[in-house]
Amino acid sequence: MAKAKATERNPHVVIVGAGFGGLSAAKALASKPFEVTVIDRHNYHLFQPLLYQVATAGLSPADIAAPIRSIVRGRSNQTVMLETVTSVDVAASEVDLPPGSSLAVM
Repeated sequence: MAKAKATERNPHVVIVGAGFGGLSAAKALASKPFEVTVIDRHNYHLFQPLLYQVATAGLSPADIAAPIRSIVRGRSNQTVMLETVTSVDVAASEVDLPPGSSLAVM
């Protein structure tokens, strides 16, 4: 079972999902003393309110999607993982990832 530990000086915050809420939380923690890991199963953030414009050929798909790593670029305390979270073990302070690995949260 692989575990990533928080640094001794900074607590580790895991954000599950890079939607509007996850990216807002990551932005708010950018200059704070935390190690932040953003986990999403996709490598892009999709602005869904404009999805109909893509369907009607009004916009290109690239106009409503951006890579998550480019959004958090320049934030030295943040990393991005492309994984699917299977469960959260609050008692053990771990986020479970497939297959059988976990990410420790301190």
